[in-house]
Amino acid sequence: MIRGGVITGAVTNSSGDPVIGVRVRAVRVRDAKGQTIKSAQFGSQERTTDDRGVYRIYGLVPGTYLISAGGNANIGIASVFNPYENDVPTYAPSATRDNAAEISVRSGEETTADIRYRGEPGYTISGTVKLTSTSGASVSLAAFGNPVPLANAYLIGGRGFAFHGLPDGEYTLRAQQIVSAEATPVPQLATSVTKRITIKGASVSGIELVTTSMSSISGRINLEPLKIPECEGKRAPLFAETLVQLQRPEKEAEDEDRIFVGLVGGSASPDVNGVLTWRNVMPGRYRFEPRFYARYWYLKSITIKTPGVKPQTIDAAANWTITKSGDQLTGVTIVLAEGAASIRGRLALAEGAVVQSGTIFYLMPAEPDKATDVLRFFATDVAGDGTFTLINLPPGKYLALTQTNVDAQIATQAKLREPETEAAAARAKLRRAAETKKTEIELKPCQNLADYQLK
Repeated sequence: MIRGGVITGAVTNSSGDPVIGVRVRAVRVRDAKGQTIKSAQFGSQERTTDDRGVYRIYGLVPGTYLISAGGNANIGIASVFNPYENDVPTYAPSATRDNAAEISVRSGEETTADIRYRGEPGYTISGTVKLTSTSGASVSLAAFGNPVPLANAYLIGGRGFAFHGLPDGEYTLRAQQIVSAEATPVPQLATSVTKRITIKGASVSGIELVTTSMSSISGRINLEPLKIPECEGKRAPLFAETLVQLQRPEKEAEDEDRIFVGLVGGSASPDVNGVLTWRNVMPGRYRFEPRFYARYWYLKSITIKTPGVKPQTIDAAANWTITKSGDQLTGVTIVLAEGAASIRGRLALAEGAVVQSGTIFYLMPAEPDKATDVLRFFATDVAGDGTFTLINLPPGKYLALTQTNVDAQIATQAKLREPETEAAAARAKLRRAAETKKTEIELKPCQNLADYQLK
């Protein structure tokens, strides 16, 4: 068990006198490995100064913290009135959040962080939440552009919220509620559209957040065995070891406001029958990325069958799947097929030559009828000694190619397979270059091609 760390110190005013009874809180912003914390800090570590103005916060998980005094606890639950709750929090040593000192905490060690309290009056953001049911809700507040939420208000027995002690600046708000938790391990959530709020010299009130149910996607994984001697006795994928992630376009993921919304559907594992369900999916565009552990199986197809009198089958590997609030999309079918091949090879280098950093080895379909099948485009980095490896390859004919200093659109296999117009054009251009090179490889079902030399 990891021993907790301690942060202690004294809070004084501009005259050096102790500030008695002010709340001091510690918020972890990076973990022990230096990785940024991107989720809300539930159950924030908070203590009140004694009659000497001294505080002591213990049991802290190792990492990097910001320490602040004053301001409201902003948890939405009635608590004892504190005379400093409407002040803007003062961060150690005597700063705003933007230029606060970062306090490092190590297991079993004590760190001192004194605070010179500024006593600046703050402003309030307040409003109501229009809910989809009678259950309670929470409202998350974040500084615009900052992935770490500032506070959460939990609405118990009421629909109003208020965040006090805020300085001028831009903020984002989002409400969330649990709509139903019946018969499923993951409750159904509803969330509001994120609102951007600006404080400039005055409090902001009258904000209304309206929650709507989040969407869901369902489907299944089908396994297609191949009964040929070459593949006999090969291990099949286990549903318990399979995960299918929903991936958003890189730009949209970067633009997401990142306010934590809880049990959000980003991945799903199939049940014993191969059935998949993604719950609480945010509105947006997605593609499916299956991850499984079976060397001699490959991802054959991802499709969605549309409902209606004249259903259509859409290639979900080549097109984004779009969700809107409240959507319940069905009909996703992911096919994993037996017969995958693998290739392990090396670039033919002159004596003493080295591989340039950033060199990529590509395989793409040689057959014209498969030229647009995104699941037959593969990419991997070439190691410094010229070696490369690809597994889970569909059997068939391929064109091989290496390139250095490649465009960002084809720098990774995930980018190469994106269902964007730009990615499709990049794949076509790459394939034309490979056709000119005329290096063809034919892979048989369950073949392990080793010691391949690419000239």
